[in-house]
Amino acid sequence: MWSDDDYTGDDQHGGEHHGGAAAAAGVAAAGFDSADRAPGNFPASARAAVDQDEDEYEYEDEDEPNREPRSMRWLVGGLLAAVLVVGLIFAVTNLGSLFKSSPQTNAVTSASSSAPEPSTAQPSSTATEAPAAGPPVIEDVTRLGNFDFAGNYDSDLVKTFDGNGASFWSDMEFATDDWGGLASEVPLVVKLKDPSKVSSVTLSQLGASGGNISVFTNDKPTLDGAKQIGSNSFTSPDLTMPLSEPVTAQYVIVSIKKLPKLAAPKTRYGYGLRLAEIKVQ
Repeated sequence: MWSDDDYTGDDQHGGEHHGGAAAAAGVAAAGFDSADRAPGNFPASARAAVDQDEDEYEYEDEDEPNREPRSMRWLVGGLLAAVLVVGLIFAVTNLGSLFKSSPQTNAVTSASSSAPEPSTAQPSSTATEAPAAGPPVIEDVTRLGNFDFAGNYDSDLVKTFDGNGASFWSDMEFATDDWGGLASEVPLVVKLKDPSKVSSVTLSQLGASGGNISVFTNDKPTLDGAKQIGSNSFTSPDLTMPLSEPVTAQYVIVSIKKLPKLAAPKTRYGYGLRLAEIKVQ
């Protein structure tokens, strides 16, 4: 390493001359004639041409960039659009099903689950029939029990529902209120035309007071299984026994356990019942 300051001007020129001579000697030693140009001394135009050829060669060796055709871009875009549309339809369908109320489905399910299964059982003959519309209507009045003496007056029982307050059942008179010791009670069965709602029973009698009367309802003309709805005695011509709540029945049974005392007996016996009307409401 050296510095230009270490040399004088003459030495510098001399060095340049010496360097040129040494370069020439090197060229001659390499086999080049001094008249020929060294490769490093080609004209600038020649070097530019060589450099251009090399650049073109290198560019041709390189692979051209791959360019996708325009149709491929349209295909990819179309597929993306189709996916978006399908996703949008799916989302809207699911949201709609979320906001839908389910009573209709529940109604169908409950209707199908509550459908009655076919039954092979025979209908019960003792099932309670539906009550008839309108007020109860008396169809007939009969007497229960084995009481031969009372049987002589059974034909007068029709007078208890003929609507005539002057007619009555019956002219029987006894020395004691227990039917003269001949019967413990005398039940009268009032049959209604149809099963009806019964809310009260009224008994109308002529000229007596006291006694003991019980009233029952049943779906058959017997005291077996009958339901008692009231019990009382006569303190006036009319005795009304209301029910605490209406009862559906076809038979009303009036059981006379004790006879009232007659105000004006026809005989010397002072107990009897002159029953004029039976009303079922």
